[in-house]
Amino acid sequence: MELDAYLFFATVVESGSFMNAALKLGIDRSNVSRRIRKLERDVEAQLIRRTTRRMSLTEIGEAFYAQCAVIRAEVERADELLHTFGTSVRGPLHVSCPPAVGRLYLTAMFAEFCTQYPKVSLSVSFKGGAVDLMENNLDVSLRVTNDPGEHCVARALGPVEWMLCANPEYLERHGRPTTPEDLASHACLGVRTRVALEYVREDSDLVHRISIQPHLECADYGFLGEMAAAKLGIGLLPSYVAAEHLQSGRLETVLKEYRLTRSPGAMLYAITLPNRYTPPQLRAFIDFLKGRFEHGSPWEKDLKRAVTIVPQDAGRDGRTPTHSLSEKR
Repeated sequence: MELDAYLFFATVVESGSFMNAALKLGIDRSNVSRRIRKLERDVEAQLIRRTTRRMSLTEIGEAFYAQCAVIRAEVERADELLHTFGTSVRGPLHVSCPPAVGRLYLTAMFAEFCTQYPKVSLSVSFKGGAVDLMENNLDVSLRVTNDPGEHCVARALGPVEWMLCANPEYLERHGRPTTPEDLASHACLGVRTRVALEYVREDSDLVHRISIQPHLECADYGFLGEMAAAKLGIGLLPSYVAAEHLQSGRLETVLKEYRLTRSPGAMLYAITLPNRYTPPQLRAFIDFLKGRFEHGSPWEKDLKRAVTIVPQDAGRDGRTPTHSLSEKR
């Protein structure tokens, strides 16, 4: 028996008569009578005693109506549930993001979002690189990349700069590189066993192609930033990692007059699947992030406040025996 039959029977009983039921359902009285007769044939029992003036339920009709009322209440509850979830910000939300930017900057944003939307159950996984949203059951992937892909919806949040950084004491001991080729004689830190880089000097079209074999390797840029700050070498770091250490003076940039022709990732994107329906909690999360990045990324602001170490007298061998501190405003 179809669900509609249970709902129909409950409506007829509660209407008190076939005529009232017909008005409520928007059909003819004869149609009501015909459907009740069909229902009784299907269950092989009389459910309603009816005369020209009144109707009453048989014993089995009473029992059947009780179950129909329960079914209708459950249907109404399910309908209300769908309506509520369709309009209010609640429910599960699964997010992935790179470890370093997640811990350094996005954690505070996640906490603020959860406070603003307490009925959202946020699940965060720290993952770098490309992530299969469907395979990993993710609603959104926050990813630093140059190419978010064609078969997705990518919303740009904030730009990411890449800079070569080292601890001032490391540079004092080992000298400051003046060209990209000088990196070959330094301890370098990287995400792979061999890193190919291509630099162009700002005032020249000459391309410098170099291949670096890192002295220390790790896929977590946050870890590489800490190792560079610990005087272990020169690391190519994203601005969201470098900003904090530049501000504290534990790192300074080198080869600032050179730029990468292609960085590991120039933008932080919020990437979702191209679904026709966007759950309210996902829509709220995307809007929330766009609002936080509307006037620039938080690491850009930290970079502007960063304390940099500027060499005053570099020797011929690239060593920098004296330094002074200046603050960028």
